[in-house]
Amino acid sequence: MRLLLENDRTILLVTFILTVCFGSAYCRRADKIGMKALALKASATFMPVILAIYGVFCQGEAVNWLIFMGTLLCMTADVLLEIYFIAGASAFGLAHVCFIMAFAMDGGAEWITIIIFILIYVGIIYGFRKEIPGLSRMKIPAFLYMAALSVMASMGITVLIAKGGMSGVMAAVGGIFFVCSDCILGFRLIHKRKEKIYRYAIMSLYYGAVYLIAASGVFLGRQIF
Repeated sequence: MRLLLENDRTILLVTFILTVCFGSAYCRRADKIGMKALALKASATFMPVILAIYGVFCQGEAVNWLIFMGTLLCMTADVLLEIYFIAGASAFGLAHVCFIMAFAMDGGAEWITIIIFILIYVGIIYGFRKEIPGLSRMKIPAFLYMAALSVMASMGITVLIAKGGMSGVMAAVGGIFFVCSDCILGFRLIHKRKEKIYRYAIMSLYYGAVYLIAASGVFLGRQIF
């Protein structure tokens, strides 16, 4: 297992700091709908995209390419959500498919994945059991998206169980962060909650998820010390 190089540490730190800066700036301006807020939102996600590109150049594995495509789709979804929600949600769904394929290739498809998936999926459904009947025509898309999200998170956790290492930790935590972020987002949308604490929680978990998944590609076969 190779050590992280100085360049690796630098790109990890710089992209992390910029993700936090752009993400914080977006959260402060999110109420002011316009191009500047949208640019800040996309810029925060662009930092993990850069990190994923770095992983492609350093590692060159199919896993890295899939992570790159997933992060790029997340950035695209960030923009589309503000224009047409269904298109944005679809882009996020495709991003999860890319992450699922990446995790599957990295050892994330085992028997235990099924158990973890059931626990996460049933947990989400149970958490929204009172809200689901009111979704009407959005019920099927919601169930499909929750399924994709649960598969992605369960595979990320399986990577940690099967392979361990920093790459596995980041894949698992990134998947869990995604689930938490989307669950809070769903609650906020359904109940029309406007408090800023929800936005900060959602975006912090979301940007953290995308960053960690992108970073997991850089850590493939590597250790910190």
